[in-house]
Amino acid sequence: MRILTRYTVSSVLRIAITTLLMFALILAAVELFSKMDQIMHSEASPVDIVFYIIVSLPEYLLMAASISFLFAVTYFLSSLSANNEMIPILNAGVSPARLRLPIVVLAVIATLLGVVFQEHTVISAANLHDELETELFGASSTRDTRNIVLTDDDGFIIYTQRFREATGEISSPVLVRSRDGRIEERVEAASARFDEDKGYWVFSDAHIYTIEGNTARTRTAGSYEDPLFDPEPRLFRSQNTSVETMDREAAREYLSRLWDSDRTTWQEKATDYYRRLASPLAIFVLMFISVSMNFSFRRNVLLFAIIQSLSIAVIYYVADMVFSIMGHQGAVAPIVAVIMPIVMTILLSLVISMIGRRA
Repeated sequence: MRILTRYTVSSVLRIAITTLLMFALILAAVELFSKMDQIMHSEASPVDIVFYIIVSLPEYLLMAASISFLFAVTYFLSSLSANNEMIPILNAGVSPARLRLPIVVLAVIATLLGVVFQEHTVISAANLHDELETELFGASSTRDTRNIVLTDDDGFIIYTQRFREATGEISSPVLVRSRDGRIEERVEAASARFDEDKGYWVFSDAHIYTIEGNTARTRTAGSYEDPLFDPEPRLFRSQNTSVETMDREAAREYLSRLWDSDRTTWQEKATDYYRRLASPLAIFVLMFISVSMNFSFRRNVLLFAIIQSLSIAVIYYVADMVFSIMGHQGAVAPIVAVIMPIVMTILLSLVISMIGRRA
């Protein structure tokens, strides 16, 4: 029995790991070719590009894990039937349930490892990947912000159309300085950048409007500086509000604040958070579905295994997408939007399996 268990687990793992690496490398290659124009026009070195691809692999590995294990189980069980290996196994007194038990245990272990891998590796790698994309290619960052208004204790009010994380620059800023409720100066500029050496902001192509009593004066300057205006650039930066890349504690606190202030946004963010927690469960769900199916392929095992694996995966991920949309729109509760695709796919697979056995 131990020999059969080792044979089952090793066969499934060998196929799954091979498929997983192939899928991950294909996804990484697709991203690399999609960025080819940006790479050609950037100053990134080959080492930077290789590191950029490496940090994208954890997300792709988790993304491809469920389909890879699904295919591995489907191909293994189909091969047993096609090669007539199932006959001596059953004649030896091993029931089909006992044969599939190691696969179910493997599915549980792979899912738990997926949870740990996601929380401790995938999220940090995804954040680093986003930062590298911004740094190397000047892409729009998730921390870029628009239409920002800030005030400080020195009587300044600033409005800017956009803050770019990649360059640390604000666009079309309007700076107003007031004292005792009266406006003393207004500065309109094309852009501004924080000077690290001087410790304050420097405005470019500025139009300065100064009010003295009942008189207003206008002048232009290629560069405008006011040492008193020194807010840190991080104050212009959008804080990460993606629950898919926050750590769990921060995500729960963020959702708690949204529950008290904005139920509509909470519905959307909570759906994304529960989907993030449940994403490794796809490994168990698809492996369990594959185990429950009735395989009777005699020829073209590889082809039919691929077709059946893709069919099962499409059903699950389409259901997941539909309920995700319903969860974002408030048609169903966030937890329901995550659980229903799992329940529906498992029930459908069991019905198909029962029909196959009767046929």
